[in-house]
Amino acid sequence: MEYVAGIDALDAWRAGANVLLSNRGECFNLVTEISNPTAVQAEWNLRYDPRSVVGNADNINDVIATVFPQKIWNTSASRPDLYRKYLAIHNRAKRLRRNRGTWGTYFERLVAFDPKQQVNQLERVIEKLNNWPTRNTTGLVFHLSAPHIDSPRTRGGPCWHFGEILWLRDNILDFAVVYRNHDFFNKTLGNYIALGKLLEFICDQTNKTPGKLICHSMHAFTDGGQANLRTLIGR
Repeated sequence: MEYVAGIDALDAWRAGANVLLSNRGECFNLVTEISNPTAVQAEWNLRYDPRSVVGNADNINDVIATVFPQKIWNTSASRPDLYRKYLAIHNRAKRLRRNRGTWGTYFERLVAFDPKQQVNQLERVIEKLNNWPTRNTTGLVFHLSAPHIDSPRTRGGPCWHFGEILWLRDNILDFAVVYRNHDFFNKTLGNYIALGKLLEFICDQTNKTPGKLICHSMHAFTDGGQANLRTLIGR
């Protein structure tokens, strides 16, 4: 097991990437702690976009939006309006031929988990944080996968599997997440930025203070090659 820490998402991502580069491009059980995950700079999205190194790599803005759609939230009047707008856009896109057969997005699974039951896990957590009369340190979890929905697969399925909000003293919320596979070239920085935005959203809606982001990457690797990862983190 490896452990790295960073002040913000960029700092932590670079630290983890350097662990991978010292281990031939992969690492098992990498735990990353980000002390201030909501401290994000807009220029990161351009400077550290994987496409700036490899033209057909992932778009960092798309990676972020799959976890938290900040642009839609900026134009929404309320949380129900956010959920309605997002699902309308998401479902319309999924009906397009190029999106058929995909498992969806993480934010979809946060607000409409299971095609039949459509459980809004995000709203449920926000309501509990607002309505529980006393602080409770357990029970506030997100599930991003389920055996009756997702069959085992090496690639192409959801990699973020679990999240838990930890309600600490002084109304501080830590956020712990588990990834089964974590691609440090295409995905990880965008994931960290997005998870920080999600934590900030939850805290804003519950009058709480953002704490740490703790990420357990069961298998951390680089799908873009070690040389390209080294180029990207050095920018």
